[in-house]
Amino acid sequence: MNNNVRWLSRWNILQRFVDCLEAIRLLLQNEGKIEQYPQLLDVMWLSKLMFFTDICQRFNELNVELQGTNKTIIVMIDLIRAFDAKLHVFRNKIITRNYKYFPNLKKNINDLDIHEKPGEETVTEEFISVIDSSINEFSARFSQFKELSETFKFIMYPDVTSFDKLNLSQFDWLEIEEFEMQLIDFQSSSI
Repeated sequence: MNNNVRWLSRWNILQRFVDCLEAIRLLLQNEGKIEQYPQLLDVMWLSKLMFFTDICQRFNELNVELQGTNKTIIVMIDLIRAFDAKLHVFRNKIITRNYKYFPNLKKNINDLDIHEKPGEETVTEEFISVIDSSINEFSARFSQFKELSETFKFIMYPDVTSFDKLNLSQFDWLEIEEFEMQLIDFQSSSI
């Protein structure tokens, strides 16, 4: 339980660090210690920090949405499916170098001078790789939800769910003889 709560606060810590970054650099500069932390001046490292802060925010938002009482499995599946689609949008936006869903990264990239921009291509390839890994992990972790989506649609809307798409083996536990025939009768009913 504590680990999960700590994970949720990681984005908050990253965002606070990003928000205080200029003050931290100024303090270290004034104390003559900035050389001890070269990554705070490294354009590539800072771009990665901004990206991970933004992507962690997205994962944090999903975690918060999934929590709480009265969340049905159907609502959770919808949230997960939506997040999976968002990951694909994030990937496409990074490919086109449109950072509108990555506010920290966008500000960081916009603040770069023309000589620092060539490194942008290298880090965007890394960002695409991270998003691809997230998409693959999501797909593997929630593959059973995809398999059950038609079943859940059937539970909610038994009269409109396509009979051909329904995996009837998931209903074996009901032990209803002639389930298929009863389902056809139900779907054909005008009530």
